[in-house]
Amino acid sequence: MTTLASDTETAPWPTEPTPDLLTRISQARAKGVAWLRDRIADDGRPEGAETANSWWRAPWALCVGGAPDAAAAMMGWAEREALTDEGDLRSGPYDAPGGTSPVYHLSPLAIASWLLGRYDTATAINTTLARFQNPDTGGAYDLRDFAQDPLEDNLKTAQLGFSALVTGDRHTADGVHRWLNRNLADQPDLPHRLFTSRRGDTLVTDFPDETAFLRVVDFRAPRQAYFHPGIAAAFLAGYARQTSDASALRLGREYLTLTTRGTEEQYDDPTSVQICKFGWGAAAMLTADPDGGHLPWTVRMGEWFVQRQRHDGAWAPSSFATPRPGMLDLYWKTAEHVMELSYIEHALRSTSAGTTPA
Repeated sequence: MTTLASDTETAPWPTEPTPDLLTRISQARAKGVAWLRDRIADDGRPEGAETANSWWRAPWALCVGGAPDAAAAMMGWAEREALTDEGDLRSGPYDAPGGTSPVYHLSPLAIASWLLGRYDTATAINTTLARFQNPDTGGAYDLRDFAQDPLEDNLKTAQLGFSALVTGDRHTADGVHRWLNRNLADQPDLPHRLFTSRRGDTLVTDFPDETAFLRVVDFRAPRQAYFHPGIAAAFLAGYARQTSDASALRLGREYLTLTTRGTEEQYDDPTSVQICKFGWGAAAMLTADPDGGHLPWTVRMGEWFVQRQRHDGAWAPSSFATPRPGMLDLYWKTAEHVMELSYIEHALRSTSAGTTPA
């Protein structure tokens, strides 16, 4: 077992699930859900919605985290106020920030809509999402105005694929699988670095220093965007289960191996939570590939989420990037971690090892 560095003590990361760990995971999830619920008005409006869209993942998180009633209230509000009839985000505070494409924000809303039986909303959102997928490569465009720059991004592409799985959109999911396979095959410096962007058939390896965090992950270095392999693996695990494509499982293992061979600072750096999606990916791969060695990593990440939760039930973004988080920062990060921790809990409870005695 490896060692967790903390401010107060050194403790080993667990590698086997125990009833105590599962209880603490369940309690952490419930505290996170309660924190989100406390900031939803009676009409479903999330706190701060008039300022910025920090709520986009909350309905999905509430669905899988055990509060579908709160998710339904928020989706009802979103349908009335935040979404167009065509399934896009309205301009202003509801839209994705900085001219980015709406894929990362809309995909979770499509998932929540489908889980809640709001199939008309999910279908409308999927119609909009289809406009932001390159029909040739399968990648998701990074910018709303992709005609200006047809940059494609791993984070948005994998997220698009996950909503395609949930809503049964095989065509979109096939394209995402194709993109993730091609992107890994084109990497020039594995296992050390993962370049995360493409333009058409070309891997983007030349970029200004100020955009490096968005374009490459160095798994030997601290404070990197370590989440990229995890979200790719989460999609690939689901794609393998939905299509019985064994090559997708192999690809998912390759993505996760980039993380497991990387620096321990991914988990131990108290200023960074960039590893969070690795927990989701490991949990998804555990359910799809139970003999693939994913259990210890899923257990480790369950403990990681419990340790990183604030006393009030929220989670905060990486302090190296957001040293003084406000409510909007806490809202989107808590929603994300509730979702990820819920999938970890689901995976651990569905395995026979989930009842290992303490």
